[in-house]
Amino acid sequence: MKNPFIAGNWVRGENFLGRQQILSEILEGSGHYYWIAGTRRLGKTSLLKQLEYLTSEGEFSDNYISLFWNLQGAGDLEGLTESLLESIEDAEERFEALEIFPDSLEDATLLEMLRLLRKKAKQHQKTLLLLCDECEELINIEKQHPEIMPRLRRIFQKGDSIKTVIAATKRLLRLEQSSIPDTSPFLNGFIPPVYLKCFDLDASRQLLTRGGFSDADITEIIEKTNHHPYLMQLLSRRLFEGNDLQTVIREIGNDDMVSHFFAVDFDYLEDTEKMIIWYILIAEEITADELSKKTAIQLESLGTALHSLIQLGYLREKGNNLQIANYFFEKWLKREKEQLFKDSIYRSASGINAAALPAFSGEDSTSYVGKTLGHYNVLSILGKGGMGTVYKALDTRLERMVALKILAPAMLEESEFRERFLLEAKAASALNHSNIATIFAIEESFGLPFIVMEFIDGITLAKWRQDTDKSVLDRLKVALQIAQGLQCAHQENIVHRDIKPDNLMITADDAVKITDFGLAKMDGSNGPRLTKTGTAMGTLAYMSPEQAAGMEADTRSDIYALGVVFFELFSGELPFQSPNEAAYIYAVIHEQPRKLREVRADAPAVLETLLLKMLKKDKDERYQSLKALIADLEAILHSMQNA
Repeated sequence: MKNPFIAGNWVRGENFLGRQQILSEILEGSGHYYWIAGTRRLGKTSLLKQLEYLTSEGEFSDNYISLFWNLQGAGDLEGLTESLLESIEDAEERFEALEIFPDSLEDATLLEMLRLLRKKAKQHQKTLLLLCDECEELINIEKQHPEIMPRLRRIFQKGDSIKTVIAATKRLLRLEQSSIPDTSPFLNGFIPPVYLKCFDLDASRQLLTRGGFSDADITEIIEKTNHHPYLMQLLSRRLFEGNDLQTVIREIGNDDMVSHFFAVDFDYLEDTEKMIIWYILIAEEITADELSKKTAIQLESLGTALHSLIQLGYLREKGNNLQIANYFFEKWLKREKEQLFKDSIYRSASGINAAALPAFSGEDSTSYVGKTLGHYNVLSILGKGGMGTVYKALDTRLERMVALKILAPAMLEESEFRERFLLEAKAASALNHSNIATIFAIEESFGLPFIVMEFIDGITLAKWRQDTDKSVLDRLKVALQIAQGLQCAHQENIVHRDIKPDNLMITADDAVKITDFGLAKMDGSNGPRLTKTGTAMGTLAYMSPEQAAGMEADTRSDIYALGVVFFELFSGELPFQSPNEAAYIYAVIHEQPRKLREVRADAPAVLETLLLKMLKKDKDERYQSLKALIADLEAILHSMQNA
């Protein structure tokens, strides 16, 4: 019997298993452009080849004309053009039926060929299905020919008579920013990606039963590989050849090719993601709560990172615990850990004189209550966030109450976090607005940096909105103040990135103060960019779809977060209802928010329309500035006051 397992090559037709939901979404769904994101050897090329098969020989051949376009090795625009022509030549018979002949295209430009393909498909009442593989090559194209990228994206996302599927690893996130000012990045619209995950149990068993293996062997293969298609194919192929299962497991555990693709996938990770993997590797298994404490990453933000790592096959869930995804990846990590993690943020020192710091108290060893830092007597904790703790303190020189923000101890060990922490003070201190908390100073004691801020005698919006005596009109006035304060930040090119009720203080006379610019960044190429590509920052419930997908935030991301805050302010509920963090992230990325009047019937219809616009998935469809939003809020407020 011929070995039924194929390791390292793409498959299609009867050899293609699983992925039915993704296939149906692309071929039968309403979307017109998709990014299939996955690690190496997870089956991205096979998925594209199966789409090509179904639309050329299968049940969808009457609706589509497909083109598989391999971009690998293109190098530059000329190479990209040649690769497209070669792809058309490979499908010559298919395209001759549309009166497209490769010989006549030899002098055509890239864009001319793509326009012709779409035009001919439309004339023959078909949809062009453009299947683009190895799209990381576009990173090189963007560097050399940035002017071509917006034009290429417009064709890819034309919609009418064309569907585009691009396949790439998360390295493609480097295209999240455009090199051309005032131009949307290439990935705009392709975000969020469709994650290509490991097989489900049915697909795994369907594959493994082809080898005639015992139930015990099938169970162990699934356990060791965690349904990873390439690892299952490789292990099964060698086992089918007559080897002992344990021998095969040992061989694959030391296989150079397997180690190579693990190394490449690991290299794509951001430092924060590597930190998460490090702690899970050392603990072997750990809950999200325990991991949050060890990493000092706020639980909500941690959930976003974990979702991505699980979807991409780096981690897996076992009950309430998190583990490294599979036996072979874990073994490789342990073998290479000294090299992999030697320069990582959680194993480096920052030069802080830890011995000189005041003694900590409390179980988490992070409380400064009762201590003196410089000329500040620390009195109590006002709140804790992902990056640090805010304390109430007495300024003994000026005899006034202030708030001190101190970076979390785990983050003091990394210069990037220290820099981001100080950016909060620099960013917010430049702002002068009645609705933004004032920054007094940046100071240091015992080598410990902290920010001295205005002490706000009030309550958070989260608590204020629970007052049932507050009318829709009262809430509109508060909403307008929040928008006006945030507009001041945006006018200075500062994106807050963590707008949420806990960062919005309300005084006794209902005055708003925006606080905590700890995740702030300067918007624009000339400002500091302290959060790395692909690292999701901000609190989960208020994250925009692009932030939840790990993309760069801009002012429109703040507007989305403000939309969630406003929805909650007027209704008392979030716009999405989900049982857990992963489901909420999915809803933010894929589902439509509830309408305000479904929750609060007395809300003005025009306010519901305003919120829906703020909560658009595509940031190009939201309010493009707070100026326009404020104008609409003022119009609603004026209308209600005069009613």
